[in-house]
Amino acid sequence: MRNYLLFFLFAIPLFSQAQDTYTLKFLPQINQSQWANASNQTDAKITIGLPLISNFSFQFYNSGFTYHDLFQRVDNNTVAIHPSDFINHLKDNNIIGIGATVAIFSINIAQPDYSVGFSINDKIDARFNYPKDLLKFFWYGNGAYLGQTVNIGNMALNASWYREYALHATKNYEKWTFGISPKLLFGKVNINTKQSSLQLYTAPDFYDITANPKMNVQTSGFSDSADRATGGNQSFSQYFFDSKNRGLGIDLSAKYQLNKQVSISGGINNLGYIKWQNHVHNFTAGPSAFSFDGFDISSYFQGDTNILSTSKLVDSVKNLIKFQKNSSSYTTPLPYELYAMGNYQLNDRHTLGLLLDAQRFNQSMVLAGTVCYQINLNKYFTGALSYTAKTDAYFNLGIGLIAHVGPIQIYFVADNWWASIEPLDSKNVNLSTGINLAIGQRKTAKTENRAD
Repeated sequence: MRNYLLFFLFAIPLFSQAQDTYTLKFLPQINQSQWANASNQTDAKITIGLPLISNFSFQFYNSGFTYHDLFQRVDNNTVAIHPSDFINHLKDNNIIGIGATVAIFSINIAQPDYSVGFSINDKIDARFNYPKDLLKFFWYGNGAYLGQTVNIGNMALNASWYREYALHATKNYEKWTFGISPKLLFGKVNINTKQSSLQLYTAPDFYDITANPKMNVQTSGFSDSADRATGGNQSFSQYFFDSKNRGLGIDLSAKYQLNKQVSISGGINNLGYIKWQNHVHNFTAGPSAFSFDGFDISSYFQGDTNILSTSKLVDSVKNLIKFQKNSSSYTTPLPYELYAMGNYQLNDRHTLGLLLDAQRFNQSMVLAGTVCYQINLNKYFTGALSYTAKTDAYFNLGIGLIAHVGPIQIYFVADNWWASIEPLDSKNVNLSTGINLAIGQRKTAKTENRAD
């Protein structure tokens, strides 16, 4: 268990990636947009999301670098690695994250003045903050820090897989629309760094290093050797139906219709927590200083190849940092999101929108601003184009496509369609796609005026 944990902590900057959605908030025609903006109301009287095909979403964000910043092609047969180039472009604190949602089932019933719905989703969310000095230290060694103290462990990780059972309700009152989505959560797997500090002092004469670790790494859902010995090792089906790690969450939103053309709205998403108490294995270290003479990075490569032996590196770190283990339950907060937006309806077909968004990423806030243009060509097709500027990812061209074929609604929404053309040069990827059954049309003042 410790081997896997240590490898995960030190390798996560290389393969981990976070959860956001912007363009979808402007498209109430899609019932799933209510999951991002609780005050959205679909025009369909009944919407049914069929298992596994009604919604799949994927989010990727890396504030620090792209693939081609690290791996640069020299010719058709050669790819060069230039770590020093991309390390020098990193900020003092950097963020990477990955998120995905798979819809198991959803249903929504809409009436003129209110709507009610229910959904079941499986979600994966991993968010990681890491300092520039972490990579700088491992690449350049401690020679650049003679007589100095550097904290290479100042990082934060929260990675979870959990199931969400959510109710969705909206209510119209005069010019207001209020939305609320209370959630019951069941966690499956989690890794959380409650505390992470590894201060290293390099002696100016003999390069010796004095380390002072303070770490508290919490995990749930991972079976260790003791669990397996007592028959407590979980199968995938047990993970899938596990309901011991419980939590609560809520989305809140309100919209105000200033006049026929202008509306403003705002809200908060993912306000809540999960308490982890099944298969809990926590590891703490420090505060207790120790000294060593550093790493010879060349000794961790396999023979004459450029393949790094992670097992050797993990063993070296494990022998230096002495972890203490406990099984105390713990609680992690959901990564909440705040947003404010406005829409200006030019006419029945054309609408302009503006969104300001802030999301919590462990130790940081990620800010984004989106401009969106929507067009309703007819009752069969709706389109949207958007531009999003996000913290350290300023070029995001989005698209939204919604098609109705009888009761079948097909949609595809992406905050950065350019990533599908140049994925290895993109810092931000977000897409949602699926197929719904949309039956009937909710009667509103707008539809009644059309009937007249």
